Order: sequence, then structure tokens, then C-alpha cells
Amino acid sequence: MKILNVLLLTGIMVFSGALLCPAQEDTMTNAQFANILVDVLGLEMPADADALSDAELFEVQANMLAEAGITLFVDANPDTQTTRGAVANVLYGALIGPSDATTEDKIDHLASLGYLGTGAADGVMNSAEVIAALNVPALSTAVAEAYSPAGTGIGTGRGRGRGIGMGLERGRGIGIVPPGPPANPPPEGPASPI
Repeated sequence: MKILNVLLLTGIMVFSGALLCPAQEDTMTNAQFANILVDVLGLEMPADADALSDAELFEVQANMLAEAGITLFVDANPDTQTTRGAVANVLYGALIGPSDATTEDKIDHLASLGYLGTGAADGVMNSAEVIAALNVPALSTAVAEAYSPAGTGIGTGRGRGRGIGMGLERGRGIGIVPPGPPANPPPEGPASPI
């Protein structure tokens, strides 16, 4: 009976252990990456964006991003998985500008700064890794400044959220706070004894 209980408990522990292991994260598509960049840059979607199909929305976003200097999505398939090399090209372009560096060198440079993990240029990315990179203030500011249309500066996150998680919701950016006064400025003058 003891052996049966041990086997049963072992089976339960192995099964429950499998449930506690994190699942492989979903890969990110071009449509998801485009949406993240639209949010970061604070690009204004057309008023009828909710009525567009996913393919039409991707085309609108691809054209908006191309006008801002990111041509990655022009004539691209929205459902294709986004590669580490594609993400590196966009992020490196924001930090350094046009360059003859290889995609692998761009990935290595971004990894040395802690913005992107190492890996093959043709390896697929997940949205959590891209969002984590863009939540680094120095990188998100560089992206916003490099690609904001007409030099408008930091994006305000007015893109259309497409349900990819990590806090991306309609009308919210992903960690970029426009400069301004502190939320609770320190009091001026002597403190009251009361």
C-alpha cells in the first residue's frame, strides 16, 4: 500500500509540477510589433480604426510607421512572426541611426546595453521581451525621438491596443511618461508647525 501511495503522490507531484512550469511565451507577429510601435510613438489612429479589419488596420499602421521612418512593415505579412533581427534593426536605428553594421552586430550591441537578449537574427521574438526593452526609459525615449513624426518628441500612447497583454490597452502607452512637473512637488517655504 505504501508503494501505491508513493507512486500516486509522485504522479500528482509530477503532474502539478508541469502545471506550475511557465509555458513557452507566445511569439510576436508583425501586427503586434507594429501596434507596440504605434503606441510608443503616440501615433493617432484614424477615427474609424475600430471598423477596420485586422489586415486593413495593419496596412494603416504600416503606412503611418513608414512615414515616421520605420519601413519594416510595408508590404509585410501581418501574421508573420517578428524576428530578433527585425526588432534589433528598429531599436538600433533609433539609438545609432543608419549604419553599415550587420544585424548580428546590432543584436550584440543592444544585448551589451541590456536592451535585448542575445540570439540568432532569424529567431522569433515575443511581445514581453520587446515591451520590457521599450520600458527602459533611455531606449523608449530614443525610439520616440528618432521616429516621432515632425519631431514631436515622446509619444503619448494613443494607438489602438490589440490585446497582446503586458498592460497595453486602448489609450495607454507602455512606460513612456511625457516630461513635466513632478506629481507632488515639494512645498515651498518653511513648514508650518501645525
